[in-house]
Amino acid sequence: MKRWTLAALALSCWIAAPAAQRTQTPATNEPAHNVFVLTGCLERGDTPTAFRLTQASPVGQTPPRPSTSTQTEADVYDLQATSAVSEQGFSSEKLQPEVGKRVEVTIRPVEAALPAPPQPAATNANTQKPAESPRPRFSVTKLERLTDSCK
Repeated sequence: MKRWTLAALALSCWIAAPAAQRTQTPATNEPAHNVFVLTGCLERGDTPTAFRLTQASPVGQTPPRPSTSTQTEADVYDLQATSAVSEQGFSSEKLQPEVGKRVEVTIRPVEAALPAPPQPAATNANTQKPAESPRPRFSVTKLERLTDSCK
């Protein structure tokens, strides 16, 4: 009886050992199709964590754009620096030295915050503006300087 138990134990170890040696690829939070590569000029935004990529051109797949964007907005992307350790991406301190430089960035969409509470409806229909979809914001996951100046 002990011989069969020992044989079964050895057989299960022999089968399980190769499976335990396989390395797992690390899982990412977002699928690969939500990552985009752009080249352009990095500029400072309106807030300490806001940046813009101007004169931008996609390398490969083009990031999503709002349907209301105009031709002049077509080559501008809003970038958001990370502000917490748990967030993926570059902080303001890492992006600031690259302002005014031509860069290649890998970006991913910033997760949307909770929707804002609805605004009270105006009594006069003429004063209401059509709802505009905000431009999407992206976080920078990789940055490489291409030239020292955008001019």
